[in-house]
Amino acid sequence: MAQPADSTKPGGSLNSKQILVVRPLRQNDQFISLLERAGAEVHHRPVLSIEPIGDNSGMPESQAIKNLILEVDNFHKAIVVSGNAAELALDWLDRYWPMLPVGIEFFAVGQQTAQILAAAGIKALVADGRQNSEALLELPQLKDLTDQRIIIFRGCGGREILAETLIERGARVDYCELYRREIAPQQALAARQQLPQVDCLVAHSGEMLQAIGDISAAPGADTVVVVPGERVAGIARELGYQRIVSAESALPEAMLAAVEKAV
Repeated sequence: MAQPADSTKPGGSLNSKQILVVRPLRQNDQFISLLERAGAEVHHRPVLSIEPIGDNSGMPESQAIKNLILEVDNFHKAIVVSGNAAELALDWLDRYWPMLPVGIEFFAVGQQTAQILAAAGIKALVADGRQNSEALLELPQLKDLTDQRIIIFRGCGGREILAETLIERGARVDYCELYRREIAPQQALAARQQLPQVDCLVAHSGEMLQAIGDISAAPGADTVVVVPGERVAGIARELGYQRIVSAESALPEAMLAAVEKAV
């Protein structure tokens, strides 16, 4: 009897498919590894770069971070919104708190973020299923927040639904903004030019699609794009993408499954 093809090896489910990935560079990128093991040819064009706000930059933002880190023991809860935020928050905390204060309840937006914290000995609560702020807000531990202080570790800017909802539920919220997202113009242009030549574009956020720009009248508008959920799918539609596949979550396995479905 013939054995089924192994989709985790070259020659598998994505054999020779051209996949364009535009998220920032990561160490040991699990998603790209999964694509390559499935046989895809991956083109990585990081259209955004992550620029950490350094401790010794002398900028007001740096002092604001330091002030919040020094009083982190006064917070009841801490929410970490991304892997980048987790890595940078851990660096800052390690610098000023050799032993993390007790009594802080940690939460993570997404399993990958929780895994980064867990590797540093911090157990964070995370929502099942969807990997976004809305799912996190469904946790019972974030329902009644009267007189509680919450610190949110994130990048500069971004969505406000998390803080707004927490405040409505009685919390006092402080942002600890640890990095900036900068558009990489040459990479964005290269991604836009490469779009008609690939089988699939993978964009992990609306910001990445916006960096590439509106493509409604450009070649590549009919290239299928894979996104992590309906909110980003809506942004893709607004930018002119005609074929959109939404993954169940931003987890590498879920994004891979969506790519396999798309192509």
